[in-house]
Amino acid sequence: MARRIALIYLLLGLGWITWSGWALQKINVIYQLDPPQIFRLDQWTGYFFVVATALIFYVFIHRNFLKNHPDSQHFRQMFDDNPNPMWFYDKESLCILAVNQAMVVEYGYTRQELLQMTIKQIRPQESIGALENRLQEDIPTYSKSGIWCHQRKSGELFYVRIYSNSTEYQGHLARLVMAFDITPIIQAEQENRVLNNRLEKKQRYLRSIIDSQTTFLIRIDTLGQYTFVNPAFCQKLNCSLEYILTQSFLTDLLPEEEGQVQELIHQCLQQPDKVVPIMLHKVNSQGKPVLIQWEFVAIKAAKEKITELQGMGRDVTEEVESQTKIEEYTQRIHDILESITDGFCAIDKNWNFTYVNKEFERLLYSKRENIMGTSFWEQFPESVSLLFHSEFQKSMQEQIKVHFEEYYPRFQAWFKVAAYPTPDGLTVYFQDITQEKKAQEKDFEDAQNLNALINNPSALIWSVNTKYQLISANKPFITKMSQVMGITLQKGDSVIYPESNPELVNKWLDLYQRAFQGEIYSVEDKEINADNTVTYYEISFNPIRDRDGRITGTGCFSRNITENKRHQIKIQEQNEKLKEIAWIQSHKVRVPVANILGLVNAFNYQDLTDPFNLEVLTNLLTVTNDLDLIIREIVDKTNEIEDNPSDLANLRIMLGDRIDIHPTRRI
Repeated sequence: MARRIALIYLLLGLGWITWSGWALQKINVIYQLDPPQIFRLDQWTGYFFVVATALIFYVFIHRNFLKNHPDSQHFRQMFDDNPNPMWFYDKESLCILAVNQAMVVEYGYTRQELLQMTIKQIRPQESIGALENRLQEDIPTYSKSGIWCHQRKSGELFYVRIYSNSTEYQGHLARLVMAFDITPIIQAEQENRVLNNRLEKKQRYLRSIIDSQTTFLIRIDTLGQYTFVNPAFCQKLNCSLEYILTQSFLTDLLPEEEGQVQELIHQCLQQPDKVVPIMLHKVNSQGKPVLIQWEFVAIKAAKEKITELQGMGRDVTEEVESQTKIEEYTQRIHDILESITDGFCAIDKNWNFTYVNKEFERLLYSKRENIMGTSFWEQFPESVSLLFHSEFQKSMQEQIKVHFEEYYPRFQAWFKVAAYPTPDGLTVYFQDITQEKKAQEKDFEDAQNLNALINNPSALIWSVNTKYQLISANKPFITKMSQVMGITLQKGDSVIYPESNPELVNKWLDLYQRAFQGEIYSVEDKEINADNTVTYYEISFNPIRDRDGRITGTGCFSRNITENKRHQIKIQEQNEKLKEIAWIQSHKVRVPVANILGLVNAFNYQDLTDPFNLEVLTNLLTVTNDLDLIIREIVDKTNEIEDNPSDLANLRIMLGDRIDIHPTRRI
């Protein structure tokens, strides 16, 4: 890529220099340009070359980017959408450089938290040493790093199988890591050991029953020919003794087992004192294969010569089938208990754990390997003082099922518990209902807060349906209606009092109808009190809709705005006075001022003894008196505003102190 860009630039540059020089020479010959013109022309050709090459390289690089980008996008999508946790980390600092969504979900951290962590921080403390030793080794480019213990944000430990590969990520020498969660496999192995112990006990029990029955006893020579069989073997194959003795042991075997018999004979001959077991199928006379478990040993004749092999066998067909069914049934029960969303445990009559599922481990922060076989009260001593003890005792002693809810302080969680008696003890189911309890508590607090808000004495709040029936109301509204109507309204009562003033009834019907038609609005209303004072209200209406958008009623909110209304009225009155003062200043004052200016201009300043000056002064006195009367009128009206300090304060509020109510008087 870099070579191609450099080669293109070289060719374009050489071509442009050659062509532009030749072109400048021709233009100079034709037009006889002076040096400054040639210089500017040469400069503009350079500008043109830079712009042209920039466009060419942009197109070239853009096409190359579009060609390669889909692969990069595809890789990013494969990384982000991979169902297994994946991440890049810096080889030097061990900082996590990028993570996919599966890692965010699996480890419980947010993406931002993970990008601020190192790979040491997703492991328990006891695994750090092993990690550091591993990092000091010469790790190949592609590495199967084996099984590691990791830790979720919640502190829960789990096991993963790690695969990694060296790479480069955003300029960092990094490794790409993929983790497979094998915790269920590890747990299954632990559980299988317990089940295997149980199965071994059952196998020994079944084996003792089978061994008590008649077993098969046979002898064959070194070529596999029967030399002796007991009646039980004949009965099993449903063949006569004479017929069997004429046959080879290889007869009636499954074809794939003939080679095993040859190997059996060879082992017995090579190791005479060793008992060699083998499982073989023999097909009886009905064509049905019978699975027989054999144990063969070499029989020595005179001079330590091996002449025969003796075998003791028993029919294990039903045993193997039963064992298979037991394993399948046990596994099915195990799968059911592990798949349920409730925590489950089984307790024997000594209160010792006999089984717990993985949800129980999660809810009660316990590992089954640590609590199996131990006492419930030993593992959870706090429960003795809680309902767990009394209810479990009740269920065990009275053989009845019990249900209860209890808060466990150690886990800071609420549990819903159900215990059922069994012949061996108790089976107990746990559900974490902490969030449900918190939601109930929050609902109660919200209801209390809402009631406190709704029952604010400074406002009336109520709602009515389209039939003018009361849906809900706060206490101040109920009290007000009781004073006005003489009755205490209940839910479902009509808010339209037919005995009221018809004009008042029609007014409220119109107000409600506007809201029922979908309009959200507010109106002002007033009430004449017994002392002839007026109280002003602002009433807001907001339609109530159901889930389908249909209007089912309206919510109403009324508040007292008397003080604001009085301020508005006073401000309006003051505005009228101010307008009147302004009119006087702009009309009445103008006339005497104009007369004064005219008389001043008519005064003879050259000859002060001119008789006309006396007449001018006389008229000037008259006009000045008129102006004084107008000014007194303005002052009187101004004093009307000043006589009421509260009005003056309201006026300042209205005007924002932008007008000086007390202008400085000039002498």
